[in-house]
Amino acid sequence: MKDDCLASGVYARIKTDILSLVHPPGAILQERQLAEKFNVSRTPVREAIQRLSQEGWLTVNARRNIQVRDASTLNLRKLFLARRVLEDDAVDLAFAGGLDGTVVRRMRDLANAMHKARDDLFTFITTDQSFHSTFFAVSGNEYLQKFWRCVSEDMIWFGMLAMDEQRYDDVLDEHGAILGALEKRRKSAVKAAIRAHLDSTESILIGKLHDKECLRGVTSPPERER
Repeated sequence: MKDDCLASGVYARIKTDILSLVHPPGAILQERQLAEKFNVSRTPVREAIQRLSQEGWLTVNARRNIQVRDASTLNLRKLFLARRVLEDDAVDLAFAGGLDGTVVRRMRDLANAMHKARDDLFTFITTDQSFHSTFFAVSGNEYLQKFWRCVSEDMIWFGMLAMDEQRYDDVLDEHGAILGALEKRRKSAVKAAIRAHLDSTESILIGKLHDKECLRGVTSPPERER
């Protein structure tokens, strides 16, 4: 049990380092260096790497080279397609279950926390995801919540890669529109505000990531019409 807890702790720390870009896309990791960093043996590091590899965050080749996954605009488009489906259903379920003042206050508090996190991009983005996670938390559907956790982690990672300060105020304003509709209990308006928010976010992130791909000489297939 102790070894399992140790491996889980190492896994969580490596994943956080990947999401926060301490280990950027394409970075090469070494078991020995990770073991020294976390002051553990190689066994929990190896178990953590195996788990992260199964989740798609790391690739390990036949020569035991460990590399952080790369990012692409194609995968980002796929991610937003999945997110739209999940979040739309989560809002439906949240309203069906009855949204009380506690939920609205929780989201208002998270929006305020984002205002205070402008100087910390990782905190800003993770709090952003917590804001959206509220709909899933009250959906009453544990499977939807499980799928969302996977999507949310990828959203944090892509956001760290492509977000910039120029987008901060727009995100806060868009969250304000979601909250305004939520406080009036207008489901259709909430969903419309979320769609507008996601469309804007996707457009910005795709553009930023495309620029990075061009610098690396990578091209993605043209976007399909939705």
